Amino acid sequence: MFEYEWKCAWGDADPHGIAYYPNLIDAMHRAGEEFMDDRGVAYWDIPEEYGVHMPIVSMDTDFKRPVEAGDVVTITVEPDVGGKSLAMKLTATDEDGNELFSGDEQHVCVSKPDNKPVEVPDEIRAALEDE
Repeated sequence: MFEYEWKCAWGDADPHGIAYYPNLIDAMHRAGEEFMDDRGVAYWDIPEEYGVHMPIVSMDTDFKRPVEAGDVVTITVEPDVGGKSLAMKLTATDEDGNELFSGDEQHVCVSKPDNKPVEVPDEIRAALEDE
């Protein structure tokens, strides 16, 4: 399991100091990006190195508790690589381990030339499944 730490900045919050929800979604996506980079398959390198893209086709988010400016949030990433897809389960907790929000990102692997679904390349699969 991969962990990413995010601190809610003042600019991420509304006038009441509560995190604005699109910034929480951005933090979850950033955790996924950092996970991919950590595994050696950064999103920005995939098209040139493997001839595919892995766009998000679905995202689901569930908010449990408010996040306030100054809060430090740990977001865990749990991947599930399918035949032509990648799912990421993302869970955010506070410093006491309380769940704040969670979400799922569903990516599809498509060929670079024609955007048709293709199998996840073996090298990407191996990097993401290596726990």
